[in-house]
Amino acid sequence: MSRASELMKLPGAVAAGVFSRKGILDDFEGPFPQAQAKLLMSLCASMTITMEMQGRLLADLAGAPGWDTCNGWTLWGPEMSLVTVCDSTCVVNLSETSFQEVISAMRTAAGVEA
Repeated sequence: MSRASELMKLPGAVAAGVFSRKGILDDFEGPFPQAQAKLLMSLCASMTITMEMQGRLLADLAGAPGWDTCNGWTLWGPEMSLVTVCDSTCVVNLSETSFQEVISAMRTAAGVEA
């Protein structure tokens, strides 16, 4: 079973995908047309790279390690959120999800240590 299929089993999951560092769609499940799925994965790859850069800058400015290992980010909307960990994204309904459960499962799937 693909990682996108596994992520779709999470509470509140509407769509899920896996992307490359270049923003190429590797795997996707959900109601979005292929063109929108590709655009979403491209956006997620760009944001992930930006967040990693921001973390490195913050670590340098603060003189404190730990900020330079960005493993993910969340974009909170009025009804749905994007939860991204490493190279995967899950679109979730806010009223139906457990962020702790989603993030934990995504970290495990991505091989990120707790």
